[in-house]
Amino acid sequence: MKRLSLLVALALAFVTGCTTAQPQQAPPPAAVVPPPVERPVWASEAERPKWTVEDPAVEGTTIFFVGAAERYATEPEARDQAMRNSIKMVVGYLGTQAKDKYEKVATSFGLSSAVVDPTNASREYEKQLSENVVKKAKAKKWYIEQWNYPTGMGYKVFALVSVPVDEVNDAFKQTAKQNMEDAQKAARAASDTQAKSQAENAAKFWEEMTKQGVVE
Repeated sequence: MKRLSLLVALALAFVTGCTTAQPQQAPPPAAVVPPPVERPVWASEAERPKWTVEDPAVEGTTIFFVGAAERYATEPEARDQAMRNSIKMVVGYLGTQAKDKYEKVATSFGLSSAVVDPTNASREYEKQLSENVVKKAKAKKWYIEQWNYPTGMGYKVFALVSVPVDEVNDAFKQTAKQNMEDAQKAARAASDTQAKSQAENAAKFWEEMTKQGVVE
């Protein structure tokens, strides 16, 4: 009887030991999935042309600009945006050139910004460019790449755009002519000698600008 009890106790101990909860093991680390790699899969030329990174340049009677666009789902969309970006660059670049010229010549005339404001004048010039000159802008060269982006396939496009120098300078002169006429009206309407003198000097300044161009 004692032996039977002992055997039962041993059996219970064995069963209890087998059913004791085993310590949980940490799950294996999840595999790290690398992010998709951006890479070109096709290009219209074997190497990206040098002109895609060149600054605006004047060649003869033409000024050239480069516009770029990327991450567009279709090539036509990328082309359109590259063209729009090049036009923005044309307007912004030439507006800055005009402002520099206004400041330089205004200083030689001894005119303060209260009489001739180069910032406002350059904005007027940019408006003239946007309304007229950009109509003459033409894409001379295109370079196209197709890329594999994390979000899918897309296009990167560069456009080499040309604008006639004469059109650029004509817009500059047209802006100066309008400002000259405004200054002449202000001189005629001036009620005191000082205001009249300032307006007359401003008119002379703008008359000089009508004889010049922003691109020499």
